[in-house]
Amino acid sequence: MKCIAFCLVVLVTNSAGQDIFSIGIIDTGPGMVYTETDYDAGPAVGNMLNAHYFPGINFFNGGRYSSARGELSYVIQRPHYLEGNPKRAEYMSTALYLRGMIYLHHADGIGKHDLAKTDFEAAIKWNPNNHLAYLELSRVYSDLGFAAPAFRILDHLLKLKPDQKIEDEARTELDKLKQIPSR
Repeated sequence: MKCIAFCLVVLVTNSAGQDIFSIGIIDTGPGMVYTETDYDAGPAVGNMLNAHYFPGINFFNGGRYSSARGELSYVIQRPHYLEGNPKRAEYMSTALYLRGMIYLHHADGIGKHDLAKTDFEAAIKWNPNNHLAYLELSRVYSDLGFAAPAFRILDHLLKLKPDQKIEDEARTELDKLKQIPSR
C-alpha cells in the first residue's frame, strides 16, 4: 500500500519578496534513508553526482519526491560544478526533466504547471535530444487546455524521430488533443 502525504511546501517568491506560488510536493513511497552513491560518473566538484544527483534519482524512483526535489535542485542550481564532465548536459537535462516531472505529476498547488514548464524547457535547452522532456512539455499545455502549443511541440518531437515508445506516446497525446477545443 502506498502512503500519500504532502511532505514539502515550496514557496516561490518574486523580486519584491511576495509569494507567487505555493506548491505541495506529494510523496507516494515509503520513507527512505539518504544514501550517497559510489558511481564513477566523471568529474564533479564536491562529489556532487554521488552526493546529490544519483541520490535524487533514487528518491524519485522510490516515490520520495520532496527529497528528490531537494537533491535535484541542488544540482540544477550548480551547473558549474559539472563543467569538466563530458556528460554535463545530459546530467543537467535529466535533473531538470525529473524535477519537472515532480511538479507536473507529484505536486499540487497554483503554479505547478509554470514550474514544470520552466524545467522541461530548460531540460530541452541542455539536451535537445531529451525527447521525454518534449512529451511532458506538451502535457503541461494539454493539461491547461492549450491544444495548439501542445500540438506544435508534439509535431516537432515527431520530426526528431524519437524511439518507437516515445513516438507512440506522442501519437496518443495527439489523439487526445483532437478532443480539446482550441484556445
